[in-house]
Amino acid sequence: MIKQLVIDFFCEIEKRELKKNKNAKAVFWVQELQEVGYHDRNYIGVKKATRIYEKYVENKKKVSVKEPDKFLCDVMAQYLNYKNYEEYAAEKGPTEKIIKRSNKKNTWRFKEKVSAQKIMVSVGILCIFPLLFFIYRYNTAATADCIIWNTNLFEESSCAAKNAINNGRYNIAIDKFKKIEVTNETSFFSYGRPTIWYGKSEIGEISFFTHRGIHPETLKELKPITTYIIDKYVLVDQNEKTSTD
Repeated sequence: MIKQLVIDFFCEIEKRELKKNKNAKAVFWVQELQEVGYHDRNYIGVKKATRIYEKYVENKKKVSVKEPDKFLCDVMAQYLNYKNYEEYAAEKGPTEKIIKRSNKKNTWRFKEKVSAQKIMVSVGILCIFPLLFFIYRYNTAATADCIIWNTNLFEESSCAAKNAINNGRYNIAIDKFKKIEVTNETSFFSYGRPTIWYGKSEIGEISFFTHRGIHPETLKELKPITTYIIDKYVLVDQNEKTSTD
């Protein structure tokens, strides 16, 4: 079950954060999800995170790393929107057993009850499958996971609409994503982690947003706010700057 948890965890990082290689995923885990300090016994370094990936995702046999303890399992489960590892295991365990029993049952039925009549039915299904697939794609195109930009936020949209964006590719949490104006009173960080993202428009104007995602004009991935960007674009008064020369 821990192996499946690790696989689901890293797959979700790739899907949600657009991190493609194992090093980027390991760095994201350590730098963005970790809420304990370096000297805490539950702290995990990039090297250990990478080894966990290699052992459980890449199935490398000679990787020296301990099995993730309950704390790490809870962290991974919570990123997958579960309360803790126990809740993840309770939901995933029975499902896997049902699938295995179902596959065994279907295999037995196929071997014992196949007949000429069933073969003919199967051939008929295969013949009409392309047509059914076309009808399905046509009917669902207008209701797929698409969004469209409206002034300062994304809204759900038909994929047939002009300028619609397939959110299945970007996975933007549109209920949290909004374009805002920032000031020196804006809260840019929470417990050391950025709460504002930024990006430039097609004409080079910088905009600020309340969640990770893409710029609605360029479709380029936004970047998390930094003190350098705050000093350059927000804090005009030299006395307000967050860093000193």
